[in-house]
Amino acid sequence: MKCLNSLICRRFTCFVFIISIGLILLNTPLGAADDIPLKNQDNIHADDESIMKNQTKSVEKDLDDFFEDDPGPDSLDKNAGDLDEFFSDGEIQIDSIPDSQTALIDKNYSLNGNINIKTGYRLNHDSPLPGFTDHRGLFDLKGEIDIEFGYKIFSSYDFFVSGSAFYNLAYELNNRNHYTNKFLDDNEKDLELDKLFIRGSLTNAFDIKLGRQVVVWGKSDNIRVTDILNPLDLREPGMTDIEDLRLPVFMTRLDYYFFNLSLSGFLIHEHRSHKMPVFGSSYFYLPNSLPEDTDPSDRIENTEFALSLSATYPGFDISFYMADIYDNSAYLNAKNQRVHGKISMAGVAANKAFGNFLYKAEAALFKGIRLSALQKNFIFVENLHDYSRFDFLVGVEYSGLKDTRLSFEAADKWLIDYDDDAQKGGNREHMVQYALRVSRTFLNEVMEFSILASLYGKTADDGGFLRTQGVYDMSDDISFTLGVIFYKSGSNAMLWQIGENDSIFSSIVYSF
Repeated sequence: MKCLNSLICRRFTCFVFIISIGLILLNTPLGAADDIPLKNQDNIHADDESIMKNQTKSVEKDLDDFFEDDPGPDSLDKNAGDLDEFFSDGEIQIDSIPDSQTALIDKNYSLNGNINIKTGYRLNHDSPLPGFTDHRGLFDLKGEIDIEFGYKIFSSYDFFVSGSAFYNLAYELNNRNHYTNKFLDDNEKDLELDKLFIRGSLTNAFDIKLGRQVVVWGKSDNIRVTDILNPLDLREPGMTDIEDLRLPVFMTRLDYYFFNLSLSGFLIHEHRSHKMPVFGSSYFYLPNSLPEDTDPSDRIENTEFALSLSATYPGFDISFYMADIYDNSAYLNAKNQRVHGKISMAGVAANKAFGNFLYKAEAALFKGIRLSALQKNFIFVENLHDYSRFDFLVGVEYSGLKDTRLSFEAADKWLIDYDDDAQKGGNREHMVQYALRVSRTFLNEVMEFSILASLYGKTADDGGFLRTQGVYDMSDDISFTLGVIFYKSGSNAMLWQIGENDSIFSSIVYSF
């Protein structure tokens, strides 16, 4: 008993230590930058994609270059019909530099972050079979800290770095011996370098950005079609929106601006695969563990390439994409190895604003997709066929109701050359997905309530989840979230066992 108490004390100390780091940072003098709200620190913030330039260049700048991960303002100007209110690629006009940004430029640096305490409790998980992990009850008692630092090197160059750490005390309280080592390695604690890049202007129309970064392609907020450059953290499906799941990747980005067009080229030097549920996770869908994922090496010959061309017009924008990259999802070869094949992609995405409606569409053709090996007569036989897939999405967003936003998206991923081997491997010819989101703000935007339903199958009966949550801003620095998520199992491998994970969750965030 003393040994057990000692272990719990050590783990609890680690949990408290993460929180203490953030509290210590709160007492660190930062000068003028401390008084500037995070949302105003556009000059050197991670989501601010370009350096403040000559005012004449800003008319042609894509908003994506200023807020890379920011979905943009919340309402649409019915008279102007401009897309600025809907998505981050809109045309902008900078008339002057705000005083807050001037102060930030004088200070040359910013230090921001947040401390997050999360809790989660499963509502309906069944008793496990002998030898399997018990995931009933408390599964989250997590302390997280995220820190961002930006520094302006020259007038047109800046540096940015961000990192995060967490420790989940729930597994210690539930007895660590009940969990697999692989599961604990991935979910109990983590310390990670997130974004790390330097960016600046080579000329008035030519920008460069080098380092670990996030690039958002496409127009959809809920379903990925053309958004393929960054892998996702899928260890807890449905718990977090896509915008917070992207994993930064080391790449070189070059942007050229001319007329109302922006041409971007990408050299991707690092390959990262999706973070998937592992053996021992309540979301893992197989009775046995899978082989370790074998990522391609970061040698020069494995460099990935991508290209985009975007055009912005009043009330309309369109983007074209091409990429030659490694698939972020691995397949199983005949040697029982999880490997990543090279795929090519060509796609297009567009938005059109009409009154209070925003219409969106995406399409992409993928070639070179590999599927996992098949077991024939107790021997694994590799599927050597390179498959092609056509993904298509349509959606609409409505903002005509006061303080309310409604959106609906539907997508179909069609495996064009579907055959018996694909069918025997558990693959569907058509993977149909729907996403419905409703959000409304109250008390002058102090509180937000949202519902997100993501369902699979032509008749929306093949698995998915329904998540509802409320966020209350207790002050400018503190927010509280309370929500519940319900899952439905389906025939897709990722959804086989997901129905037992209905949960209630909460978090309290302190931003500094």
